[in-house]
Amino acid sequence: MRNDLHGIIYTLHSELALRELVEHRNSASIPFGGRYRLIDFALSMMVNAGIHDVGVIMERDYQSLLDHLSNGADWGLARHRGGLRLLPPFGLREAHSGHFNGCMEALRSVSSYIRDIPQENVVLCAADWVGNIDLDKAVDVHMRTGADITAVCSEGFGPFPHHRLVPDGDGFARTLLFSEGGPGPGLFSREIYILKRDFLLELMDYCSDAVHNHFHRDALANYLAKGGKIAVYEHNRYARRITSVQDYFDASMELFQPEMMAELFPADGLPIRTKERAEVSTYYSDAAKVRSSLVADGCYVEGELDHCILFRGVRVEKGAKLKNCIIMQDTVIKENASLNSVISDKDCVVTEGCVLSGTNRLPLVIPKGEHV
Repeated sequence: MRNDLHGIIYTLHSELALRELVEHRNSASIPFGGRYRLIDFALSMMVNAGIHDVGVIMERDYQSLLDHLSNGADWGLARHRGGLRLLPPFGLREAHSGHFNGCMEALRSVSSYIRDIPQENVVLCAADWVGNIDLDKAVDVHMRTGADITAVCSEGFGPFPHHRLVPDGDGFARTLLFSEGGPGPGLFSREIYILKRDFLLELMDYCSDAVHNHFHRDALANYLAKGGKIAVYEHNRYARRITSVQDYFDASMELFQPEMMAELFPADGLPIRTKERAEVSTYYSDAAKVRSSLVADGCYVEGELDHCILFRGVRVEKGAKLKNCIIMQDTVIKENASLNSVISDKDCVVTEGCVLSGTNRLPLVIPKGEHV
């Protein structure tokens, strides 16, 4: 256990490009990989680093997040003191709709919680990414350099607007590039930061006094403009933010690449924990044909699967053919249906003989609970 670190995960507003996937949930609770939710990766990263005090700042549409996290027992965070704390989005004195205008406003809403943190350092990260980051190594850089703030970065770039840190020869960055849209100088910020608690409170006080809401554009920009510096830890293994339906589909299909699967779920490395749900084994009929697919427990498969991901409780009836599909929990695919490049949310029914086809660049999404 690391007694010098406290974790804060923020689950801010979901990107519009996630469309139907966030109609009934926050992006942090989007199902992934047959049994996980996106928040599992950030939470597991912290637990694997020995952090056992974690606060989760929630925004609107957080019921599924509450159901998933519960008291944190599945991550070893159910404790009489500390452990997992779920922080609803109504901590500001003024009337508030549950929607934050930026990370700093979200932190300000739980300022009393942060001021009571007993640890000297805070790990701050978002919950809309997939990866398995060894946080211990980043913490070692933070402690060794004595930095006020350390950023986890990587080479390459995201297809969406992102921030880039440009490190100098001493391993510190003094330049931050905002909302870059492609390749460029510096390193891609993974938006995982380790900060001294008192330094984080200074940033919060500055933004509160100046009526600023944004972590990068306001808090860090002001800090760097006054001569500050950010220590950089470079992580170049697999990690991907999920900001659109296309991101989600691509990340899911990358699970069929052995090297990606090995980096996310190493056999002898850092586990990704999630909520347990006891199920019977999946049933495969004699007529079932399954090729290169991930199938969770509790499914009933009589049809054909080719590069598909099935969550718990999915039923694929005889004659049904699915290719490059992601089928979430308790969905039923009726006889002789044909699906290609389809993402089905939970509790859907695809009727007998129905033909649905998207493409790898434009997957079709069935909203939660729909009958098609």
